[in-house]
Amino acid sequence: MRILVTGGTGFIGSHTIRALLSAGHDVKLLVRNEEKARRLWADEPRVLEDLVVGKLTSGPATADALRECDGLIHTAAPVTLGVSRAEARQAASDNRRSIRLLIDRALQDGMTRIVHLSTTALFDTRGVEIADEQTPIVQGGDPYALSKTAPELAVRALQERGAPIAITYPPSVIGPDDPGLSEGVKGIQLFLETSVILTTSGFQIVDVRDLAAIHLALIERDPVAPARYVTTARFMPWAEFAELLDQAAGVRLPRVRLPGKAMRFFGRLGDRLRPFMDLDPTMSAEATRLATQWVEFDGSRVTRELGIKYRDPRASLGDTIRWLAETGQVDPRKALRFTHPGRGRR
Repeated sequence: MRILVTGGTGFIGSHTIRALLSAGHDVKLLVRNEEKARRLWADEPRVLEDLVVGKLTSGPATADALRECDGLIHTAAPVTLGVSRAEARQAASDNRRSIRLLIDRALQDGMTRIVHLSTTALFDTRGVEIADEQTPIVQGGDPYALSKTAPELAVRALQERGAPIAITYPPSVIGPDDPGLSEGVKGIQLFLETSVILTTSGFQIVDVRDLAAIHLALIERDPVAPARYVTTARFMPWAEFAELLDQAAGVRLPRVRLPGKAMRFFGRLGDRLRPFMDLDPTMSAEATRLATQWVEFDGSRVTRELGIKYRDPRASLGDTIRWLAETGQVDPRKALRFTHPGRGRR
């Protein structure tokens, strides 16, 4: 099959492409930055043979990209944590338009294989003990969730009419070979460079290679079932996560205990200071809320229906740390202990 992938120069999109290629499929990319795409895919000439340069909001570009494709995996996500509400509103508008131009057009052309990447940040987990695909989505809320809500509702409306669309909902995504140091990998880098904050709630991750395998399994269905999948490994309280990070790094990392209320205060403060200072997106009201009030998500539907088992978080953390060290993304004075864990002290 020939599959159109958006977001093909990003973390999730690039791993999804490699999974498709390994399974014998052809891919077509719609990218904004041709130079970045050619640099990233220099080792895979097959990818560069079918490249469309343009914006997701461009009708001609999306029509050209969809031409002669059997399926669509839409992973492009033009907004991150820590953005303003104005930026989120613009992203929501762009996302809605991309849904109309890409997914609506694909359905009109008779496409029966569509996978849409969403996020667990969309779910309204207030008063919920364990969240899953049936948990309601937020109406309002943080800028990041706001940017995703409108397109999510549009895709769900199509699903409810029987459209062959599967939606995936990952939490923090980690793993090796990240073209742009995405939020999840950047968070691991931050823990290594500073300390692990022990606070309320806990953490959930999915390995990018598992997520790519899920996308492959879904797109190979014909037609794709209109279904939703929370894609996450097990829940880890912050103390357990810190221990796993120690084991993966081969060294005991510093800890800082901080009440959830204090972390959320610093997050709100970060939002106020961001217009005047270059602050990391993890120091934002929404990021600290997610970190301190995370509700456990159940990702078992993936295993039950697709037969895909999630990697052990320790293995995912180890591969992420090793890649950060080998590519110079960690302080060189500390990199040796990550590439040679046996030299670390416990």
